[in-house]
Amino acid sequence: MKVVILEDDAVQAGQINGYLAQYQQQHDGFQVVAKTYSTGRQLLEEYSPDTDLLLLDIQLPDLLGIDVARQIRQRDSRVMIIFVTNLAQYAIEGYSVQAFDYVLKPVNAFSFGKKLERAIRVLSHAENDLKLEIRSKNGSRWIAANTVAYIEVRSHEVCIHTGQESIRQWGTLAQYETQLKPLHFIRCNASFLVNPKYVRTVVRDQAEVAGDLLPISRTFRKDFLNTLAQYKGGTL
Repeated sequence: MKVVILEDDAVQAGQINGYLAQYQQQHDGFQVVAKTYSTGRQLLEEYSPDTDLLLLDIQLPDLLGIDVARQIRQRDSRVMIIFVTNLAQYAIEGYSVQAFDYVLKPVNAFSFGKKLERAIRVLSHAENDLKLEIRSKNGSRWIAANTVAYIEVRSHEVCIHTGQESIRQWGTLAQYETQLKPLHFIRCNASFLVNPKYVRTVVRDQAEVAGDLLPISRTFRKDFLNTLAQYKGGTL
């Protein structure tokens, strides 16, 4: 696993490298190659798209980590991004660049290990290439399941929302719920199946998913919030 760390504080960078080394020692068969940068510009100049995971600080002397992430995302849609910051309000903006998660400073070894474990598991799912078949009058194609933000049902038709497009299909929500179980898709109500990766905020009875507001029903609210908390906390 190739990991790139962007952190201008040498102590913090050393701590993160130490946690990666510790995780490697505790897990047979896991190997990590890590490289650390102290400025955003240097990282952008040298960035290679074979990177698996980016650990980005947000406050840097030259560029904001979120701006670095935006530029990298234009070149690399696959890399996983985790922000490491003491500013949670800025870390939330990371969802605009499809950030996987964020870790708050001071970084705790146990919390970091859990987040890393979940990141590795999701990367493994991506490598396993879970896909959905899309059928139309012009034939069939496949899309990566982890690019789906949510699926909506309307009468006997489902609409698959990826952020880039909305695809209409015949079928049932239950059918997709079974297929997408490995990625922990959850219902927020009877009509929506949601990828927790793309849930940005939850306010009262609405969830913001990939820029859209979806209603959370009383029937599904408890299970939705519990599963979402486990996913974001790295315990799923």
